[in-house]
This record gives sequence, C-alpha cells and structure tokens, in this order.
Amino acid sequence: MDIVVGALSGMVDALPGKLGELLEQEYALLSGVRGDVVFLQSELSSMRAAIRHCENLDHPDAQTGAWVGRVRELAYDIEDWVDLFGIRVDGGAGPGAAGAPASTLSRFFCWIRRGAKKLATMPDRHVIANELKDLKERVVELSEQRRRYACALPVPAASRPVDPRLAALFVDPSSLVGLDGPVEDVSKMVMETGSKTELRIVSIVGMAGAGKTTLANVVYKRLSEKSFDCHAFVSVGQKPESLNKVLSDMLWKLEGKHRGIEDISQLIGQLRDFLEKKKYLIVVDDLWKTEHWSTMKCCWPENSLGSRIITTTRNSALAKECSSGSGKCIYKIDFLSDEDTRSLFLQKAFGNGHACPKHLGDVFGQTVNRCGGLPLAVVNRAGMLAHKQSRDDWERLGLSSLSSAPSDAVKQILNLSYNDLQPQHKPCLLYLSIFAENFEVDTERLMRRWIAEGFIPGARGTSTEVTARSYLIELISKNLVQPLHLNHERFPRTCRVHPVIHDFIVCKSKEENFATLVDAQQQYVPNNNSTIRRLSLKNSSKQAEPAVRNEHMDLSHARSITVIGNASATPLLTDLKVVRVLDLEGCDGPVCLDGLCKLLLLRYLSLGTDINDLPATIGELKWLETLDVKSTKVKELPSSIVKLEKLTYLLAGSAKLPSRIAEMKALQMLSCSANALEQLRELTSVRKLELFCDETEMTGDERRVTFPGDGFKGVKWLCIRGRSPSVTFETGALPDVQVLELRFGEALAKESSSISGIEHLSSLKNVNVEFSKDDAGAMATVEEMRKAVEANHPDVTFMINGKEE
Repeated sequence: MDIVVGALSGMVDALPGKLGELLEQEYALLSGVRGDVVFLQSELSSMRAAIRHCENLDHPDAQTGAWVGRVRELAYDIEDWVDLFGIRVDGGAGPGAAGAPASTLSRFFCWIRRGAKKLATMPDRHVIANELKDLKERVVELSEQRRRYACALPVPAASRPVDPRLAALFVDPSSLVGLDGPVEDVSKMVMETGSKTELRIVSIVGMAGAGKTTLANVVYKRLSEKSFDCHAFVSVGQKPESLNKVLSDMLWKLEGKHRGIEDISQLIGQLRDFLEKKKYLIVVDDLWKTEHWSTMKCCWPENSLGSRIITTTRNSALAKECSSGSGKCIYKIDFLSDEDTRSLFLQKAFGNGHACPKHLGDVFGQTVNRCGGLPLAVVNRAGMLAHKQSRDDWERLGLSSLSSAPSDAVKQILNLSYNDLQPQHKPCLLYLSIFAENFEVDTERLMRRWIAEGFIPGARGTSTEVTARSYLIELISKNLVQPLHLNHERFPRTCRVHPVIHDFIVCKSKEENFATLVDAQQQYVPNNNSTIRRLSLKNSSKQAEPAVRNEHMDLSHARSITVIGNASATPLLTDLKVVRVLDLEGCDGPVCLDGLCKLLLLRYLSLGTDINDLPATIGELKWLETLDVKSTKVKELPSSIVKLEKLTYLLAGSAKLPSRIAEMKALQMLSCSANALEQLRELTSVRKLELFCDETEMTGDERRVTFPGDGFKGVKWLCIRGRSPSVTFETGALPDVQVLELRFGEALAKESSSISGIEHLSSLKNVNVEFSKDDAGAMATVEEMRKAVEANHPDVTFMINGKEE
C-alpha cells in the first residue's frame, strides 16, 4: 500500500496560520466560538507531526491510510469554513474595508453600523457556531483515533518490492534498442571532452524509467576494459540506509576486500589514499540529494591522471552541480524514437524476429503510443502482454491505467520521484492531472490557477507569481514536467507531462481524492463515497458525440470546475458553493451564467467561446483575481468590474474596457485591444501589458499604435500582436519596459508595418519577434528593428522566433 499523503501536509501546515489570522480580525465572535477556533489551531498544529510521520512511512498499514484520508477531508472542510466566515459575517468586505474613521462622529456612526450588522447576521453567526462545533467534534475523534493507533501493536512490515532498476545492471547488451547513439555520445563525452589529464565528471540526467542506469552501465563496461587502473559501480538511491555502506561497497569493489570500516571520515580517507596514484573510473548511480554528492565528491583525488566519474540522476539541477565545466558535461537522455519504441515492444512481447499479429494491429499501436517512448514503460507493458494473443487481454492490460495495476514497476519507480517532492510541490504536480493527456498547458494559466487554489503561499518580499514560477521550475528540474516554447528567460510558455507521468498523477489524484476526472467514455468514474473537491469534465467538442453526465454529482464542496469540449457538461453554477476556480476556456457551446455572481469565493474565472455577455453584477465577486474572457464574444466589460479590488490579471480580448479602468489599482497584467491605449496610460500598477492590433477595426491613423512620452510608467513587459502592427515609441515612452515582444500574425499582402522609436526605450534588455519566414513584409520590418536595436542598444538580446540572433 502506498501512502497517500501527498498534498495534505502542505494544506495542514497552512491551516493553523489561517485560523490565527481569523482570531486577529475584529470580528465579533459568538461566546465560545473564539475558544473553539483556538482549540482547532492548537490541535492541527500537533497533528502536523503525525502527518509528517505518515509521509516518511514506506509501507503504512491500512489504519494509517484511512486516518490520513479522514484528516484530508477535515482539512478541506475547515479551510472552507474559514474562507466562508468573513463573507457570511460581513458580506466579504473584510475588516477595515472602509478605512479608519476620521472623526468622533464618524466613529460613532461606524459603531452603530457594526451593531446593526451584528444583529442582522445573528442567524448566520449561530450557523457558523454550530458548524464549528461539528468540526471540533471531528478533530477530537481523529485525535483519539491517532492515540489508539499509536498504542496498537505494530503491523508486520510488508516485504519490499524488488527494485526494477536492478535488471538494468544485468541486461544483455545485444538486446538493447535505441542506445547505440547515446552510448557513443556519452563515451566521447567521458573520454574526449576537455583535458586528457584532469578529473572529469559526466552526469546523465533524465526522467524516471528513461534508461539512465542502463546507459551508464553499458558505457561503464565498455570503458572499464580500457586504460583505467581500477573501477567501481555503486548505487546511492533515494533513502540510502547509510552513506557509509555506499562508500564501503565502493572501497570493496575497488580493492577487492572488505575492511569493515564504519566511520565515514576513515572511509573517505581510505578511498583517497587508494585512488591517489591510480587512474580510476567510478559510476555513482541514482543520486537524489545534494548532501550525498557533497560527501561523495570528497572521495575523489584530483591526481591529473585522467580519472573519470559518471553520475546518473533525475534532477537536472543536481546534474549541473555534479558535472564538470558548468554543465558542459551533462547528457540528457531522450525518449526512444517511434521506430525504436515499436522495435523494443515487438522484441519483448513476441520475441526477436516476430511481427505483431494482424488482429492486434490497432490495439498494438495504441499501447505503444501510451508508452511515449519511455523504455521502462515499454518493457513493462510488453512483459505483461508477452505470449498473449487475445484481443481482450491486450485491451484490458495494454490500455489500462497505472491505477489498475498496483504492483506495476513503472508506478513503483515514479512513486520515488513523487515522494521526493516537497509537500508544497505535490499538489502543483497533481493539478496537471486535470488536463487531458498530451495537452499543452499555458504556464501562465497554470500558475494563476495554482495561486487561486491557494497552493502558492505569500512570502515576505516575494510575489506569489515569482513563487509559482519557482515551483514550476522545480518540477521541470525533477524531470516530471516537460517545458515547451521557451521565452527570453528560458522559461516555458507552455508545458505538458509525459503520457506515463500523466497516467501516474491521474492514479495519485484518485487515491488522494485530489481531483475527480470524468470523460464521456467514463474512463475515470468518481467514487460515490468520496467528496468531490475538484472536477474535470472532458468531452469531445463535437455536438453529435455523447457528453459527460454529471447530474448525480454533489458539487457543493467542489473547489474547482474545469470543462473541456462540449459545454453541455457544464454544471449548474447554483450548485457550487465554495468554488475557487471556474475554467471553461476549452469549452464550446452556450453556458448558463445564472448564479455566477453568488460564487463569492471565486478567484479564477475563464470563459469559453460562446459567451456573449457578462452579468452586470460581476463586481460582487470580491475575491476574483483572474478574469479571462479573451476567447469569448463579449464586446464590452460591465462597469462594475472596477469594484473588483483584488483583480490582478485581466485578459479582456477584444472587449471594450470600462471608462474607469484606471481605478483598478491591483491590476498587474492586462491583455486588451490596442484601441484602449489612451485609457491605460494612468494604470501605474500594470507590469505586463499585451495589446491586440485588429486592423479590421482600425482605420487611418488608428492603425498606428503610439506610446506617448508620459504614462505606462510601471510596465516592464510589453507584447504587441497583430497581422501587420505599426508602432511608435515617443521620447520618454515606457521608461521601465525591459522586454518587448512583437508577434506578427498572417499579414495582408497590401499592408505594411513599421516599428519606430526603439531608441527611446531606455531600459530595454530583451526583444523577441515572432513571424512567418514567408512573410516578406514582416521580415523587412524585423530587419530594420534589428539594426535599430544594434545601433541604440548594443547589449540588448534580440531573438527571432525564439532563437537568439
């Protein structure tokens, strides 16, 4: 049984702080309520230690797993209660919303208003008190359960499964597929790069199951037979029982005898003494921790004899730290090609020289595709299907998910990567299960959703957006997320997860009741006994095809709703009471927005293609942080959006902005039509500005976008999109802008574009232009821009279609 704590510990860590903030507010709590809040805060703080203990268990018993599940549901309900508290007491305005009274008379009237509000909300306060009482009883019950479990007899430990990586050390080289090129590349990197005499360290890095150990072992056997005086291959692992044992094994393999030394400093000394005058080759397989490497590298004397170290790891940052030459000696192992994937699958499933039977042709192709070129997945699935000729067996085993095969070696290997993540990173990874397999997720969209869900803590001096970026970088570094379409900062604009990783996190989401995933084929059916916290409904966009059915689901506890495809699956908004994220961006068809403005906890709202109007009362969504209507048919935003004091990201598309847009002081990112430029010059809070130039709606001088010498003083990133945009920057324009992006769409033959005044952008650091190389007009404009940048900003990085010029 795998422990299913995952995202739980991070949430339990945050709850005592949220309860403490509630106690600090000037709310008039009913008698006894404050004491109950203090009790919850204290009990949850002590519960954190138990959660941490559960995380560290390799093989927990069933009782522990059940207790963790109950704590998870309790934590969700407490957080919902806290978030709803202020809304039910004072309408969500929050303490001090009106500012401090300026006079004795105004303080008197304020006291009168508070007293009246207290009387008006008395029924709600009694409901709040009763709910808190129920939560307290659940906490007491769970605490007593924990004490009973602690006193119970220990459950016999389950036998440890055999590590599937061991097979890589004894594989027949003649059976390997797709490794000839990598073996040559790594061998040259080890032997021929740089100086012949210096100690060189080469790191092999890649996703779990990509064949790092196999590759390192083949290279090791190939090179150890050459000009090395001694050699050793050792594996560290995620949780080495003792680094002493690893070093002791290394010394034994080098010397051929066991010394029985236990002190780590003595072991390091013995290794250095033995290797001092020898040319050595050592493979350190399966590195996980920086501290392990910091200790092990003390063992290698730099004796100028041309010794070599090879490391393997799943962590790109660790690989860079280990390798020689600031990352020049890193080999990132890629996935198998389609041809090699099919060849390996055929070899393992049917034997050398045998083809796939005709009646299995289509299901064979689907099974191979699900492996995504990952060698471990290919070998595992092919082994399950070896000697099976029944089509039913192939459909049942070949197309099954990891959740249907609990002893699956792939799942076992991926669990190591998942368990290695920090608690705050686990929910961010699981969140990607919400999207379809192989779906390219816009990273900005993903991070805004993380923020809205509360996964990103506020840190002193650090914005939530910066923290969210660091979380995504961590997942990429651990080779759990694939970055796509890098920008000037080498940060991905989109990302996705490998099909095998997606299968794994879908399995984990179900185990942890993190997300409920349903499609029209009912591939993922929700457990009727589980409370739905996040719901992802995946449909075909074709109206004629069957749609997801959700009429029997209780969505009163759902925190996020994502609908992809046919809009008919969209649940009634009146059924959603605590939803924070409503994402209908990938939704086709009409959607009823009745009840939208009653979703008072809503933080993220993205609407799909067939939305024509927003409710006039949308300003009631006091907690809304992201409003995305860029894909809709909305022509004008309601004037009430200026009341959204927390709105940080506004993606308006072609919709007309309200006249009082300058009053929105919290806006940091704005995407809108270039026609609104004059309205925006006083928006000092905006840091990122994206403008769409629609030539069909612009005539004469309007076709030129002019940035005046005053205004836009806070903008650091500017992006202009259009088929043939013409832009002028006047003297003093955009004094803080550091990044300029121009994205030319499909140009009209008779129209031309021009960019003038780049010399006036005094803080410019990066220019990125995207256009079709077949567009001669755009190419001429880009060439003029490049010359202007070189002449006026010689230190600026100029990129064309993502490549530095």
